[in-house]
Amino acid sequence: MSQRDFRAGIVHLILDARPEQAIKLLAEFYGVNEPDLRVGTVKRHRKVVACYVEKEKRIYLSRSELLTEPFVILHEFYHHLRASQLGKNRQVERGADSFALNFIQEFKRTNTSFKELTLPKP
Repeated sequence: MSQRDFRAGIVHLILDARPEQAIKLLAEFYGVNEPDLRVGTVKRHRKVVACYVEKEKRIYLSRSELLTEPFVILHEFYHHLRASQLGKNRQVERGADSFALNFIQEFKRTNTSFKELTLPKP
């Protein structure tokens, strides 16, 4: 499976209400620990749609409907990825947006259905 198909498949999993599986595959692909995914809010971040708490290695979504929103899931996973690779205070919103949009664009380019997603060959 190509990286393009992988990215499109990740978006498909999220849209198909399987965000945990998408996050597991992303973590495996990027060689980082899998972050937890929770619906709820965090002190000092109650007004945001979602956030990543590095200390807990957890992505928080303010509403359950966001579990099927690829942009939100991928944006927050990017924060986890950056924190895992670079440490604190190196998270960039523009980079997170770009990361999420790249996956979504690959999904839009493909019109195939994904029955099973596997990691792309290096």
